[in-house]
Amino acid sequence: MIKLVIFDADKTLWDHYNISEFQDPLTLAGRDVVVDSKGRTLSLFPNVRKTLEELRRRGVRLAMATWNFPHKTDKVLKALELYDYFDLIVSRDYPYKFVMISEIIREFRKRNLNLKPEEILFVDDRRAHFGNVWIYVGKVNCLEMWKDISDHLEIISKV
Repeated sequence: MIKLVIFDADKTLWDHYNISEFQDPLTLAGRDVVVDSKGRTLSLFPNVRKTLEELRRRGVRLAMATWNFPHKTDKVLKALELYDYFDLIVSRDYPYKFVMISEIIREFRKRNLNLKPEEILFVDDRRAHFGNVWIYVGKVNCLEMWKDISDHLEIISKV
C-alpha cells in the first residue's frame, strides 16, 4: 500500500523545465499560471490540483524532490497555492533524487512515520533518476510522467 507520493516539479507538475531561472517578482496570471519579471511563464498541468486534493483526502502523505533552488521552489508553490499540500519539500541545487528521497524518508522517521521503500511512489518526468533510487533507496515504485501515465489523475489509481 502506498503511504507517500513524492513528486518532481519541473515538467512533472508544471510545463516549465527549470524554475530556478525565474526572476522576481513572480505574478499570477490566472489560477495556474505564474509569470516572472522577464516574461517567462509556467503553467500547472491539468488535474494536478485535483490529484493532490484526492491523495490528501485519502490520507496519503505528499512530498516533493526537485532539482531547483529552494527559495525559487517555495515562491512558485506559494504563488500557485500548492505549498500547503506537501508534508515535505526537498529542493536542492543538484540532480540526485535518490539523495533527496533518502532525506525525505529520514525526515518522516523523525516524525515517527517509518516508511518502507515499497510504500513510496515517486513520480518524475525523467526515468534516468529511477536507477539510483532503486540501487540506493530500495524498491520504490516509480512512474515516469508522460510515458507510464499521461494524466495526473492516473496516479490516484496507483495508490
